[in-house]
Amino acid sequence: MNNRERKIVTTPSLDKIAFLVHEPTLWTHYSNVWSKLEPGRFAIVLTNRFRAPRGKRPEPGVMEFLARTQAAGYETVWADELIRRGAKYRHLVSNHKMRGDSTRPASARVQALYALDHSIKRGINRVCTALGRPERFGFHGFAPKQYWPLQIGEIQIRFMYGADVGEGWSLAPWNEIYDAFLCHGPNDAQQLARRFKGRTFQMGYPRYDGYFSPALDTSAEAREFSIDPARKTLLWMPTFGKGACSIPHFARALAPLRERYNFIVRPHPLSFRKSPDEIALLRSLGFLLDDQPARDMNKLLKLTDVMLCDYGGSAFGAVYLRKRMVLLEVPGARDWYTVRNASNLELAQHYPAFGPDRADGIAALLEDESYWRAQETSAAQLAGKYFADFRGNSAQRAAGILSNIDALLAEGKQQA
Repeated sequence: MNNRERKIVTTPSLDKIAFLVHEPTLWTHYSNVWSKLEPGRFAIVLTNRFRAPRGKRPEPGVMEFLARTQAAGYETVWADELIRRGAKYRHLVSNHKMRGDSTRPASARVQALYALDHSIKRGINRVCTALGRPERFGFHGFAPKQYWPLQIGEIQIRFMYGADVGEGWSLAPWNEIYDAFLCHGPNDAQQLARRFKGRTFQMGYPRYDGYFSPALDTSAEAREFSIDPARKTLLWMPTFGKGACSIPHFARALAPLRERYNFIVRPHPLSFRKSPDEIALLRSLGFLLDDQPARDMNKLLKLTDVMLCDYGGSAFGAVYLRKRMVLLEVPGARDWYTVRNASNLELAQHYPAFGPDRADGIAALLEDESYWRAQETSAAQLAGKYFADFRGNSAQRAAGILSNIDALLAEGKQQA
């Protein structure tokens, strides 16, 4: 057992608020809230994404995430060990269902087939180890079929991680598992309350609290990305998903802007693992990429003059922070499951939008100061619809809700 595993708690107290974490990038979503909670009041439950199969290197961001949690003194627990013990936390925070397609455990037959499959794969891994090769298979440790959060928590709390809500994903039926939703603002609170039984609470956007701090130091990022202070800085934040991602459609058209601006591309962290062809395309065109999934985005955003976004949650970050933004219209994306009837579609009524065939007009718009000044009023009105105004204090607001969640839920039952 290595040092990292020895520091993981194996006999946790379950009367705490637990956060189920399956990706290193969730550090940016939760860490500000963790810093406002008493360390003894919560635990971080890690999936096996944070354990590399024998003979393989950890995925990007994993070691940084583990180092940060250890430095902060946070309690971390392995999800698969909880499941083996049949233990559950009283309160569990997650950002979505993760995996699974049912509220109920799998049938005995499905579980038996699942166990057989894993037994065969473990045998193959043992052969690989004996031959001095990396293990071929990794295991998440969860039981089949049932939504992951239900396997390790009793009272389910969804921490919304983007204001881009839509029927295809963030408002899908699996939200029925949640007893409470921590929402960004009026829009997602209303959309969720209209469809599901869980109580809604508005918190703002905790991950961006640091943006409003006068002590925010961007000097390291300015050096890392060779920021020329005489030029405007563009930050392109394409989403993940072949039907919505702007990289294949816009990379070549946007590449010439590198000659006139500081130009940084931050692909969705999943793109580095699941869409290597898109990453290769960006690199081949000479784009400067941010590949750190757990980066404090407040610093990079502070350096940014204009954001380029497609259909992901990053566009709403621009709304929240009152950043100038150009929308990239991906052909056919309006029918993609995460975009169909989603909140993103409203943004084009308030921000300039370009298709690939018009991308050569973006440069002129970036220099049109009169346009951007006129656009500020419309953008501010949109921010009030999507976000509760706790800017700079959202993490404290979220921590307060979580610390009093039992009383708040009981209050809601009495009102009902």
